[in-house]
Amino acid sequence: MLEIKLGTKLALCALSAFIIAAVVFFIVHKAGTLWIDHKFSDPAFVEQQQDLEIQNLQEYITNSQASALDYHVVSNWVKERQLTTLFLYYGDRLIYDSTITYHAGNLASGRLTSPLPWQKTYPLQFSDVEVTAVVSTLARHRFVDQLNIIGLTVFFLTFLLIMLYYVRRKVVYIHQLAQEIKNIESGNLNFPITIKGKDELASLAQDVDKMRHALLKQIIRFQKVRKDRDQFAVHMSHDLRTPVTSLIGYLDIVNQKRCPSKEIQEQYLHKAEEKALQLKNLSENMFKHFLTSMDESKAEDIFCDSAAINLLIDDGLILLESHLFQCLASKYEGEAAFFAIRRTSLQRILDNIFSNLLKYADPAFAIEISCHRGGQGLAISFSNPIRTEKTGAVASAGIGLKSAGEIARQNGGSLHIHKQDGVFQCTLFIPEIP
Repeated sequence: MLEIKLGTKLALCALSAFIIAAVVFFIVHKAGTLWIDHKFSDPAFVEQQQDLEIQNLQEYITNSQASALDYHVVSNWVKERQLTTLFLYYGDRLIYDSTITYHAGNLASGRLTSPLPWQKTYPLQFSDVEVTAVVSTLARHRFVDQLNIIGLTVFFLTFLLIMLYYVRRKVVYIHQLAQEIKNIESGNLNFPITIKGKDELASLAQDVDKMRHALLKQIIRFQKVRKDRDQFAVHMSHDLRTPVTSLIGYLDIVNQKRCPSKEIQEQYLHKAEEKALQLKNLSENMFKHFLTSMDESKAEDIFCDSAAINLLIDDGLILLESHLFQCLASKYEGEAAFFAIRRTSLQRILDNIFSNLLKYADPAFAIEISCHRGGQGLAISFSNPIRTEKTGAVASAGIGLKSAGEIARQNGGSLHIHKQDGVFQCTLFIPEIP
């Protein structure tokens, strides 16, 4: 963007105002000159101007109650009129001449002379006598002087109005910027800064608007980070409780000596050890990623194959059966395949789903679990009637299933939950690696 400095812009505006004012002055002066030429080309108009001069003088003398020998009164009037000459005659004697400041001592001592034949004479009445007056006025020059005054007035008014208009626009824009900056200062960052022109003010407004965008992005980023941090903390706390619950369940079964055989007892102890290791990994992951995000897709872990998925489902089945739930499971039995989800992520998803089943599934009915391969992935379905009697448990906010859905989405899968007529259905889809 080509920027014009404010000083240069002001100089250009002053030059433009001067040119426009000069053009207006020329037009006014030209029109006035044509009007004066037209008027003074008419002898009647010129004679009318002389008549007006005599009438003005007569009114002046009448108001002053001057006599024919009060020359100072007549001289004052001539000085005020400037471009007017006056000759006064009493009979055939000149008693006053304004061109040479001559005046007679008395009416009888004037110069013996008469008006020239082509000069028009006017009767002039003083308080004592009547004299003859010859007036000569340069009315044309008076009109030209007045025209020059009018033209110069129009010139300066035009110049000032243009400059004031430009300065007022800049002042209004500065006030607007000040108000918009106050909005930013008060924390209102949603209203843009107005950018007008290509000078320093426009550049300043653009820089302020960029600062507003940067602050807005920073606030949005901060809010997102805080939201992700809080969400991550909530999800991780829930995911930490799930293996702890399973670990306590396995150890409780072993301690209460409810295992039918030593092999099953060793199997429970092995599962308890796995849950303890899972708890350790989750806690390390929480401290590692607490201030960033809960993105599991970048974790250093291997992708799950069909055998690993079956083992994770078996862990969940053992947990459900240890709590006296009946399970009808149909695990994956097709060809070996790899799926685009890491073992840690899938374990967290299944732990949340099985934890939800432990809390809300009706133990009087069997829990159905099935795996179906199709649609370029694997679908694991869970179905069970929902427990209706009060258990004294705190109402769930669905954090576990929300966390499971978020983890599935981050790994390219999906988790669909449906509740109808007291039946809970949940379908986990995992994309397959070609």
